[in-house]
Amino acid sequence: MAYNAQEMQHKRFQFLKKLYEVTKADESIFVNPSDLGAELGINGSEIDRICDYLHSEGLIGFDILDSTCIKHKGIVEVEDALSKPDEPTSYFPPVSYIIQVEQMIGSQIQQGTNQSSQVLDYNNNDTETILKIITDLKSQLPEFKLDVQTQAEVESDITTIETQIKSPHPKSTVIKECLMSLRTVLEGIAGNVTAALLMQQITILLK
Repeated sequence: MAYNAQEMQHKRFQFLKKLYEVTKADESIFVNPSDLGAELGINGSEIDRICDYLHSEGLIGFDILDSTCIKHKGIVEVEDALSKPDEPTSYFPPVSYIIQVEQMIGSQIQQGTNQSSQVLDYNNNDTETILKIITDLKSQLPEFKLDVQTQAEVESDITTIETQIKSPHPKSTVIKECLMSLRTVLEGIAGNVTAALLMQQITILLK
């Protein structure tokens, strides 16, 4: 099955939100991540990938028995997402978009519209900047030496952005989500000047 970056982001948030709810936002409470995954209908291998990502970003923690707890940073992420459902957080797209994905996987997504399309709200200069970032990123991928999973995620995000920009009605929410995902990957590439520059360019674009 092809890797779907958008669906994985959705599952990461659903897992973190479930952990937040089960622990009542108490950092001292540990639970079995597989139990949470079973409740969400997420299998074991995906739970491992989700937990690895959330742990590497400091959103969750583990004890010696591999039970997991939510960390302060994770609590802030969930509460920010729920309090501002139409705005992205540092790690996730808007909650309103995630909910739509959960209900309509594989379908086109629109919200608050009446017989209309979501269109890209970037100007031509922004579009050119995005394409330049994507071109530079693709040329530098071998240098970054990413693991297989991360490489697949980056390639999926790049393909999605290119497809959206070529579309007659590109969706800004989808493009922004992919850019956020790429920025997260670039943040994890320590000591690479090119990665730091690309990350800075994406951050400026998302402001």
